[in-house]
Amino acid sequence: MLIVKNVLRKILPPDIFRRIFYPSNLLVIKNSAWLFFEKIVRLLIGVVVGAWVARYLGPSQYGQLAYALAYIAFFQAIVNLGFDGVVVRDLSRDPKERNLLLGTAFFLRIACAILCWIVAIGVLLATHSYSDEIVWIVALVGGSLLFQPLDVIDLWFQSQTQSKKIVGVKLMAVFLSCALKVGLIIFHAPLWIFAAVVMLEALALALGLILAYKWDGNQARWRFSYSRAILLLQDSWPFMISGVAIIAYMRIDQILIKNILGDTELGLYAAVLPLVTLWQFIPIVLISSLGPMVSRKKLESEEAYSHLIIFIFKLFSGIGWFTVLFTFLFASFTVHMLFGEKYAAGIPVLYIYAFTNIFINLGVAQSLWILNEKKPMISIYKTLVGAIICIVGNILLIPIMGIEGAALVAVISQFTSAVLLNIVFAPKIFKMQLISIFFISETKNIFKGN
Repeated sequence: MLIVKNVLRKILPPDIFRRIFYPSNLLVIKNSAWLFFEKIVRLLIGVVVGAWVARYLGPSQYGQLAYALAYIAFFQAIVNLGFDGVVVRDLSRDPKERNLLLGTAFFLRIACAILCWIVAIGVLLATHSYSDEIVWIVALVGGSLLFQPLDVIDLWFQSQTQSKKIVGVKLMAVFLSCALKVGLIIFHAPLWIFAAVVMLEALALALGLILAYKWDGNQARWRFSYSRAILLLQDSWPFMISGVAIIAYMRIDQILIKNILGDTELGLYAAVLPLVTLWQFIPIVLISSLGPMVSRKKLESEEAYSHLIIFIFKLFSGIGWFTVLFTFLFASFTVHMLFGEKYAAGIPVLYIYAFTNIFINLGVAQSLWILNEKKPMISIYKTLVGAIICIVGNILLIPIMGIEGAALVAVISQFTSAVLLNIVFAPKIFKMQLISIFFISETKNIFKGN
């Protein structure tokens, strides 16, 4: 740690170095390091094993599995109810309300999960026979919804900047899932069993979270409060709508590719996409650690809060540009090595899709500002417009350009939603984003007149 600190002292501007290594911020750095470790291990193993599964199933069958995952993703966004940021914020401010907050959030989510699972299967049965394999695949993948509500335990550890205590739990669930998938490949298992593994991984993670919570000395005497539920829903419903809209323009492309081009093209698209989307874990991990600190800075000093938000924007933009460069250098080699020649047609998708990381990162950074400024309607307007552009754009371009058209629409919709619409809804944020994208050094007074 000392060596790293000395190196960063030489390469970072003095004010940024002091901000990072201020004693109260070191806990955030350590927490982020644990989260990075967990995400990196999970993603590396997931990409390798996922590539093996894709090679085993082939583009057509892998396309069916990808369709089920994309379809259920819409319901996962609904089950979350937009609670994550709100619950972390409230727990970081008042940890004594833990049992009431976690209990209320859990019971709301479990009721929503059961309803969503039933609706997901029912909607599919309206257009398919119950004997169709895709119905059973969706039902098995959708079973993961029933265990998702226990993720509220993760929110408690996030709020206390103690995410390292559940890193082992998450990794064990991933190792179990990947080991099962490897075994299924070796024994030539059918497609539906791979779908069942998705549900088993969610079950393993839920059980692990319960154990971690108890081992940390917590008693799960959660209580439900109707009044607290109303407050939670009042604060979070805009984020839920925003989350569903985000899923719409991140997953609707896969739904439309299947319906317009077929399973094989979807298999090509869905198989290679994780090579570029895996980088999105970086801002998400940082947000989970920085969120409580930003909330506290907001209470301490408006100036300190503003400087921190600006720094986060520039950091996230730099991460996005690094992703683009890395993709252009290594995408072709990686696809051929992991997936084989059958998936080479997906390489152009990566070159185009890589640019979404810049705008997604800026959107994630802005979510901290939106949450602390209590301006959730901005998030709703932006994501709804982005979703509309994504849906219409994919309908128009997929028949003409194929899967490359879907990638291009993703870039356009993310840029519009995360950056361009701020000209109307948050001009100061738009200016800050431009400064971040082009690495302009002047940032003084940019936050005046929010």
